[in-house]
Amino acid sequence: MKKIVKIAVIAVVVILAIALIAPAALRGKIADIVKREANAMLAARLDFEKLDISLLRHFPNASVELKGLTLVGAEEPFVGDTIVSARRISVVVNLLSLFGDGGYEVTRVILADPALHAHKMADGAVNWDVMKPSEEEPAAEEKTSEEEGGSSFRLSVRDFRISGAVIRYEDDSTRMSFSTDPLSLRLRGDMSAERTQLDLRLKTERTNFVSGGIPLLSNAEAELVADIDADLKNMHFTFSKNTFRLNAIQIGLDGWVEMKDDLLSMDLKAGCDGVQFKDVLSLIPAFYTREFKNLTAGGELDLSLWARGEMRGSQLPAFELKTSVRNGSFQYASLPKAVTDINLEARIANPGGVMDRTEIDLSKFGLQMAGNSLAATFYATNLASDPTFRATADGKIDLGAVKEVYPLEKGVELQGVITADVQLSGRMSDIEKNRYESLGAKGTFVLEQLGL
Repeated sequence: MKKIVKIAVIAVVVILAIALIAPAALRGKIADIVKREANAMLAARLDFEKLDISLLRHFPNASVELKGLTLVGAEEPFVGDTIVSARRISVVVNLLSLFGDGGYEVTRVILADPALHAHKMADGAVNWDVMKPSEEEPAAEEKTSEEEGGSSFRLSVRDFRISGAVIRYEDDSTRMSFSTDPLSLRLRGDMSAERTQLDLRLKTERTNFVSGGIPLLSNAEAELVADIDADLKNMHFTFSKNTFRLNAIQIGLDGWVEMKDDLLSMDLKAGCDGVQFKDVLSLIPAFYTREFKNLTAGGELDLSLWARGEMRGSQLPAFELKTSVRNGSFQYASLPKAVTDINLEARIANPGGVMDRTEIDLSKFGLQMAGNSLAATFYATNLASDPTFRATADGKIDLGAVKEVYPLEKGVELQGVITADVQLSGRMSDIEKNRYESLGAKGTFVLEQLGL
């Protein structure tokens, strides 16, 4: 019995010694191989400060950890630009899969403080196109490794986490930008199963969006909570009891999507009822300033959205977005007057097919402002080919009264009176080609004493 115990103790000591010594012996060699092979394939420079391999930290699984990862542009016009970075990337793999020919089985992935910067320049160049072109294309009759024996990489992630992420996208050609930070994500589920239940939690504290140089979101907080029934074999995902929150606005999401090659099929619906008008104003950068805490507002917003059909290339599914504001109002505590009677009915819809069939219909818009009133409508279609529109405006606005309802920047003074009772219709091509006689226009539009 003593001999058996002695042998067992020796075996354990040997195993522990191997587990401690082997990673240290292989660490430098593996790090060099990873950097060399990666940089041979990339038109950018991949580097990292340290690579750790542990056979004990997640025993009986092994863990691989990269610290101080960076991917930096190495070709013009993005030389020196950091495209991707991460303080730490930790991957847990099945220990036995490291010594077999079946590939690595990943069970857990953690990204700590990753940063992604995507940039598209005005001439169309993008900084994420970092793969070097392949020198040789495989012959058509040759079978890929996946066709011969299956993929060499098996994904069985049950816990995928991101913390402290910073994401930025800039498109110089459209003057559009998007940023969000710090973003956290947790995804749980068995990705190796044919069917699994995915538990998704995503949250970000600051989201900014600018389109055409116009700020549309400023430091908005966003959160997504989703339980998804995932049929991974058929790439069919069913959503139920899912919510998306933007600041205080919470939107429910239900339905399903299915992905097959380049085809995306869907039947989705989302919406919210009785949202407080002040919560809506919090999403508008012009209102969400240091004065926002002193803003009182009334009224409610309803929103509904559905999308049904197929998306492939330029083909769009049928969809409809409807929103309304009832009896909205707001007033700043530091200003003497309010904006009241804000009412809105709007609809954006497409019966399915191409973007040109999309209709934008602002059937109702009206407000009262410091003794001034405005009512307007707008309709447009054929958005891609030749936008066709009709619009009406009726009211009188004294620009000098704006300072009584909205805190203008220091030194800004508005003056002038706009009086309108006009109806306008036509096509954008007629305006671009100065064919103003083809436009339908009647009524009056008067500007008096306009100035800044």
